[in-house]
Amino acid sequence: MQTLFFVGAIQCLNPFPAIVRSGVAGLPSYCEAMTMKNFLFALLSLVLALTCLTARAERNFPEQARRGDMKAFEYPAMKIGDKIDDKIFYLSPGSRIFNRQNLIIMPAYLQMQTAPIMYTLDTRGDLASVWLLSDEEAAQHPLLKPPPKPQTR
Repeated sequence: MQTLFFVGAIQCLNPFPAIVRSGVAGLPSYCEAMTMKNFLFALLSLVLALTCLTARAERNFPEQARRGDMKAFEYPAMKIGDKIDDKIFYLSPGSRIFNRQNLIIMPAYLQMQTAPIMYTLDTRGDLASVWLLSDEEAAQHPLLKPPPKPQTR
C-alpha cells in the first residue's frame, strides 16, 4: 500500500508522465518542486533587483515645471520664490505634493517652512503639482538667474 502511494506521488510531480517515464516507477532524476531554500533565494534576488532599480531611478519632471524655493507654507497658500521675486500661489483642489521619495503626501504632513521645489501651475494659475527636491536634484535644477539690470548713464 505504501509503495502505491509513493509511486502515485512521484507521478503527480512529473508534468509529462507518459512521455518521460512510461511505466517506470522509480525516483525521478530531477524533481521540479521548489524547495524553501530555492524559494527564499529567488525572493531575495527579486527584492535586491527591485531595490537597485528604484535607487537608480531619476524623477522626470514635466517640461513646463518651474524651479523655486518654498519660503512659507500656510494651507492653502504657498509662498514660492525664485531669484527675482516671491509670489503667493494657492493649491488647486486636485493638487499633489510629492516628497523626496516621490510619494504623495498630504499638505498637513508638510512641516518644513523652506525647501527647494519644482512646481507646475494649472490653467487658473494655481499649483497643480509640487515636488520637494533633494540636495542633488536642487543642484541639477538651479534657480533661474535674474535678468541683468539695464545700465543708466
